[in-house]
Amino acid sequence: MNNLNEYLGGRIINVRDLDSDIQKNLLSQGGKKVKATKNEAGTIVCYRCLMPIKITTKCDYCRNCINLGKIRRTDQLVITGTDILFPQQGQYLQWDGELTANQKKGVTELLNAFKHHQDHLVWAVTGAGKTEMIFPLIEQALKQRQRIAICSPRVDVCVELFPRIQKVFPTTSIGLFHGKSLEKYHLTQIAVMTVHQLIRFERAFDLLIIDEVDSYPLAGNLMLHKAIKKSRKKTGMTVFLSATPPKQLLKKVKSKQITLSQLYQRFHGHPLPEPHCHLLFKKIDFLNLNPRIRLKLEQILKNNVRVMIFFPSIPVMRSFAKKLEKFYPQLSFVSVSSQDKQRLEKVQLFRERKVQAILTTTILERGVTFKKIMVIVLNADAKEFSKTSLIQIAGRAGRAKDSFDDEVHFYYQYYNQQIRLACAEISYLNRQVK
Repeated sequence: MNNLNEYLGGRIINVRDLDSDIQKNLLSQGGKKVKATKNEAGTIVCYRCLMPIKITTKCDYCRNCINLGKIRRTDQLVITGTDILFPQQGQYLQWDGELTANQKKGVTELLNAFKHHQDHLVWAVTGAGKTEMIFPLIEQALKQRQRIAICSPRVDVCVELFPRIQKVFPTTSIGLFHGKSLEKYHLTQIAVMTVHQLIRFERAFDLLIIDEVDSYPLAGNLMLHKAIKKSRKKTGMTVFLSATPPKQLLKKVKSKQITLSQLYQRFHGHPLPEPHCHLLFKKIDFLNLNPRIRLKLEQILKNNVRVMIFFPSIPVMRSFAKKLEKFYPQLSFVSVSSQDKQRLEKVQLFRERKVQAILTTTILERGVTFKKIMVIVLNADAKEFSKTSLIQIAGRAGRAKDSFDDEVHFYYQYYNQQIRLACAEISYLNRQVK
């Protein structure tokens, strides 16, 4: 442990994890030492995650952020310096793409918010090109030698985003950090990371970009929202990206606490695929496989269509996978869930067209892009599928110029409110650009 680069940049580190020489060096380079807990209005709070700690005779540590390392009440922490001078470059952004008129308008609004240190929401339909819109914003921050964190609640989103950022900013130091990453933390000017990693930082970033802000586990998670606020510098800016922004953010827009950009149209100019709804009179496992689903599977095989099939739960997915193996051995597929340790590798197999189908739970409802695919939701009326998740799932289809009319199919036994609202909102968004 002799590389200071592994600690710099507003990192919150337990003194117990540092040898004395490293500690002295960090303190001499702008770091500070603090107590691991503090008293806020009579409540003991963890300094790292800012959440209350219930101290008992058997428990004197923070349970809220224990997965990042145990912090006891008696511990001390070192907060490393954030006064870092990154090298200037001749050229930062190397991208030969072209923004649409709608994207250019959004970029102008983003840069204006950046100029005035104003937090900003980009509310754009799935496939509108939100990632491309943040390229000029990141470039402006880099030109001012600032530090940027691009975050998502989902590992899959970070893994997909990382190479895209690397490609367009090839001369800038960029790191990918998440709980499953083999890459050890080191100081970089751009950090692509899960939102959970922000708990480890204090006043570290000039520009925070939070993608999929409405997604689990960020939505409604007080600790993660505290981490976002704590990890950004006081003079910094936070940008929120979402196709389905939460009500709390929209309230802040209405009260003019944050500014807004809206994009109703996908980058290729075509409408969002509107779901085909199919009533199943029996369960999906009726006669082993429901005849209506069998018909669709046979069409998929006949036409060699690539397909994503979404399920409300892991047991339902696993049961369906066994039936697929038995009745359609010629269909190559993988199944993934939050419990799957090989999830990233399996997603890559589907991306590389080495399998025809991917079975998944809502873990892949957002943040992943595949070309020329059909999207199917089985048991779309299940409680696990909210209006928001159904919209996001439908948004996996039609994302490429040459396959804008990919099909989306919802199968259900009851046409409920979440299905009706999801279909209605997709239809409404399409009408806004006609």
